[in-house]
Amino acid sequence: MNAPIRADESVIVFDLDDTLYAEFDYKVSGIKAVCRQVAELYPQCDKQALLSSLNMQGNSWLDDLCDYCHFNDSEKAALLWQYRLHTPDIRPYMPSEKLKKLIRQFAGSALITDGRSLTQRLKLSALGLADGFEHVLVSEAFASEKPQPERFVFVEEKYPGKTWLYIGDNIKKDFVTPNRRGWRTIGLRAAPHNIHRHEAADFPDEHQPHHWINHLEEIKDLLC
Repeated sequence: MNAPIRADESVIVFDLDDTLYAEFDYKVSGIKAVCRQVAELYPQCDKQALLSSLNMQGNSWLDDLCDYCHFNDSEKAALLWQYRLHTPDIRPYMPSEKLKKLIRQFAGSALITDGRSLTQRLKLSALGLADGFEHVLVSEAFASEKPQPERFVFVEEKYPGKTWLYIGDNIKKDFVTPNRRGWRTIGLRAAPHNIHRHEAADFPDEHQPHHWINHLEEIKDLLC
């Protein structure tokens, strides 16, 4: 699939996490928000001391925070929701207005992302992309996670007879279904802090995107 893509005859569909922004930045933002809230409500828990005690690269930060502050499992669950529902401090890989201008060239647009509806929409709002897509298809609301096909079928039915284009980053799950369904797929190469890092060589051809890019700006180079 090396032929140039006609935007006016195509539907552009994006993944969200580590495709439109760095998910690690969201993680750091959430940890800081939780530590700030804890320090405000529990004076014995100093914010800077909390942050210094946590390894943001690892997955045990919430357990470590609860151990530090002597919180029980119920309090831990509340803090997890604080993390999921915080207003994130994140920036898009491509300026939001520039990305929306690119999207408007296409016959349709959608976002297919796995996660919780409120969490993913809070991210879109923080990125300036809440109004960037005609359809926002989050796994929680759709009761379907990648690589399940339901949301891809939804896009096909909304835009019949078009070329469908999917841009993602996670070779384990992002491309296998659109590849099987005859979509054009574009993979954004992983940044150093990507939450989910997989070696392309570890996966068969059906998982591979048709094109690899280093920056979202390179999408326009595939258009005619």
